[in-house]
Amino acid sequence: MKKIGIIGCGRQAPKHIIGYLENGIKDIFLFDVIESRARELATEYNLQFKKIDDLVALPDIGIYSICTPPKTHDRLIETLINNNKHILCEKPLSLNLDNLFKFEHLSNEKGLTVMGGYIYKFSPSHIEMKEFIEANQNQVQSAYLRIASPGIKNAWQFSKNKGGGAINELFVHMLDLANWYFGQIDNIEEIDIQTYRPDRESMIDKNDLLAEDFITVKARNRSGVSITIEADMISNDFVQYVNISGPGLMGFCSIQPNLPLILRQSEKKYDICEYKEFKNLHTSQINYFLNCIDKITTHSQSTISESIDIYKFLHEATD
Repeated sequence: MKKIGIIGCGRQAPKHIIGYLENGIKDIFLFDVIESRARELATEYNLQFKKIDDLVALPDIGIYSICTPPKTHDRLIETLINNNKHILCEKPLSLNLDNLFKFEHLSNEKGLTVMGGYIYKFSPSHIEMKEFIEANQNQVQSAYLRIASPGIKNAWQFSKNKGGGAINELFVHMLDLANWYFGQIDNIEEIDIQTYRPDRESMIDKNDLLAEDFITVKARNRSGVSITIEADMISNDFVQYVNISGPGLMGFCSIQPNLPLILRQSEKKYDICEYKEFKNLHTSQINYFLNCIDKITTHSQSTISESIDIYKFLHEATD
């Protein structure tokens, strides 16, 4: 029976807990630098918790989820890889390119699965959209990917020094989707990065910097598809969708169950408009992750290599 360690007991941890439970795994151990958080969450889900100092002292825990802020990822990933642990880490995996290359080399050398938490690829609507794009790739001319959230009260989400902001919190999800749909984007045409909520400075340390809360990038892939990606942390409600178009063609999809999947192609008389049943994407993602560990599935999604491509794009766009 697999045993799981979950590091960080904030808002992402319950999603991972449920994902593992729904995959039939009940031996889950919780870790947090604030021990009371781990204790309270363990009590809520009838799980076990351990001191953070015991992180790698339990040899029978071979699989870990990292649910901590981005700036903490590097140390945790390196520690776990050096102790031969498989890892599912919330995005972005790392904010350091050299470390990403090191993690890729070490994990390959040890035969470990290290996976980034890019969860949108496990949405049934997005999977159908990818198939639609591939079937009509010569006709797709433009794509618009949008994601927005009001943000939450965790101060680190607005902290530049801790890896917060609209880019790391939201934009990377849509960039990952765009690369998945169209192949790597490598031609940036326009970029706009703004901070519209200076009042959030009161939430961060005085020696810290307020992270951006808006970004839009216009680019093209190698086939010439015009791709616009927009993300913000100033909208009143969460919203996420993708819209593609071309001659006689349009597609629209979202992870939101209140928004339909629309796929239309006039020449092939292809016309779909339907609402997908809601599915827990963390359950699907974790099922894939576990199958990769067991060698049932080849690890080809949310790899370290994909995280390297995302880092390079962001470095070019924001440098």
